[in-house]
Amino acid sequence: MDISIRHNKTKDILLELVAIAFLATGGIFVKYSALSPINTGFYRVLFSLPILYPLAYKNLKQLKRKDIIILFLAGVFLAGDISLWNLSFSYTSVANANLLTNLTPFTVIPVSFFLFKEKIPKLFFAGAVITLLGVFILIGGKINPSTYNYFGDFLAFCASFFYASFLLISYRLTELRAVS
Repeated sequence: MDISIRHNKTKDILLELVAIAFLATGGIFVKYSALSPINTGFYRVLFSLPILYPLAYKNLKQLKRKDIIILFLAGVFLAGDISLWNLSFSYTSVANANLLTNLTPFTVIPVSFFLFKEKIPKLFFAGAVITLLGVFILIGGKINPSTYNYFGDFLAFCASFFYASFLLISYRLTELRAVS
């Protein structure tokens, strides 16, 4: 069995941490936005296009039909993630929504192991136990629990699957483009 391992550069990991910090704090702005959660998500993506388009312009001409279909599918999953995540803020706290949406490793790592034959990091299981303990404390420790809170938690949890699917497709497409 051919098991591969990812080789992440330190600068890539640092950039990812900065991006996650911006995403997490973005939830506060979504929660207090005067617009609906879906509209807020739409404008977040719309306003990023003028920044991202010049970076991708050269590569757009080289895309094959298969790449476009895969990118479209990734976009559908990203839209589902943003919609569910933003909507979850209407029902639960920013902390719960961020934590539950960031459970993506529980999807990405097993899928990467079975589909892409990647090794499971040694500390994944220790981190998984700590994370699950934190999730149970956070969800079970609500002062005034309501069905709205749990519905918001559920939406955020579902968003994690959409986000994980987006990440898996994006990673795989990037990996395939690097090989070809």
